[in-house]
Amino acid sequence: MSILFEVTDQSVKTSLAELPTKMMDYAFEVMLKQAELIKGLAQVYCPVETGSLRDSIRVERGGENKQWRQIKVRMGGYVTNPKTGKKVNYAGFQEFGTKFIVAKLFLTQAVNEVQPTIAGMIETNVVRGVQE
Repeated sequence: MSILFEVTDQSVKTSLAELPTKMMDYAFEVMLKQAELIKGLAQVYCPVETGSLRDSIRVERGGENKQWRQIKVRMGGYVTNPKTGKKVNYAGFQEFGTKFIVAKLFLTQAVNEVQPTIAGMIETNVVRGVQE
């Protein structure tokens, strides 16, 4: 069985052609909001001695062209540690641990908390956006 229909209206053709880009925009919007939520949770769960690690947790965006987009929740490297006066990145040591430091999975915990809801929120936002 097959269904054949012809679209002659230019506005319908244009709307259909723009659909993939709009769907990506709606999905990206959700991902950005969820990244901000992960950032906030990670700042709450982060071990605080001087506050520089907590203050260094941030959301970074990249890849604004249509081929790929990227959102990262990153930590460390951009805030000077008040104790040492250096911009040394010890964030990974706190998150994953060393033989001298016990791992404190604060960023991983934040991601694991938010991750189950992301797919459903993207689907809802894309469907709602496409229907408008």
